[in-house]
Amino acid sequence: MATTFNDLLTAVGIWPTDVCVIRHHTPERGKDFATLHDLWRDNLIGFTRYQSTQDARRPIFRKRKIWAAFVKPTADETMFIGLFDSILDGTRQADWLCDYRGNKPRGGEPVDIFITRPRPELSDRIGILRVDWPPANRRTWARKAERLTLPLSTRQPAMATGPIAENALIGGLSNLGFSTTHVTKKLVELRRGELIVYVKRETERRPLVVHPHYIGLAEDFRALGGVDVPNPARTYVNSNLRAFPAFHADHRESRGRHGFAIGLDARRLRPLVSLLEQGATISTPDGEVRVVATQNDPSKNGCRPQGSDRANFATRGEVPGHHVRGNLLTALSRHQHVEFALLPCCTAADR
Repeated sequence: MATTFNDLLTAVGIWPTDVCVIRHHTPERGKDFATLHDLWRDNLIGFTRYQSTQDARRPIFRKRKIWAAFVKPTADETMFIGLFDSILDGTRQADWLCDYRGNKPRGGEPVDIFITRPRPELSDRIGILRVDWPPANRRTWARKAERLTLPLSTRQPAMATGPIAENALIGGLSNLGFSTTHVTKKLVELRRGELIVYVKRETERRPLVVHPHYIGLAEDFRALGGVDVPNPARTYVNSNLRAFPAFHADHRESRGRHGFAIGLDARRLRPLVSLLEQGATISTPDGEVRVVATQNDPSKNGCRPQGSDRANFATRGEVPGHHVRGNLLTALSRHQHVEFALLPCCTAADR
């Protein structure tokens, strides 16, 4: 039976000597968030950028390719938020403001910038697992795992509640400002501003359906903890997804419409919606550009791949001509209506 965090690592085949343990904590309130736990909970993209920006040339971050991250929800708690693969992308000045403090990272001096990706191991314990951080290391926030014994806390919270579905999910979305805009026998369409989602009726399996653009953020959704996405990520097809992209297959009389189906715990609904909003736009030299458009709104930005490009996107979920950095598109080649094929997929019958 595991009694320490290192026991959990070795149980899933990870050597502690490969791991850097990070505890994100600061007594100082941030610009928009009271704690780094709040930044992680409410702005996962911003937190990822914060974690991926480190002081230049620190060996512990450069040499340890797996990071185990923790935050402090309260003064006496240390909560696990996931394992991450890390790759050094370069040392340079950050061209953004710190998502927590609101200033230039390291005062504009060069910093190490990493690309991080969530790992699947121990993802079921994200937001649940607590450890007892040794008092002697209270001022230390990054340590070599094999030199740090982290007992599993005896004050573990209850496990996550069951998945939220149908009326409870619709009610939760309504509390977050969504309004019901269309109802069919199998789906309920809800909208908040430009963001449209669907809720499947009469099923508890991945009941929330979002735009297929978000397939590229599948690992980020999983990193929230309490979120279930297909593995490998694939689209969900239902002809009633009227606001989402359509595809006319040769063997079908009608066009199918593609979405991305997600299951989630009630406690993760708010951060998931926050991540959806953040992933719907990208920054360009001309300002923010929205990359998630409705099927009936050709004024929004998108891309319509053709020929071999269309097949390329169908198999890998990539838009030809676009540079992908991490999980988000950082450039757009042209402004057109979105209509494309996304494969592999599952149909409404696969619910």
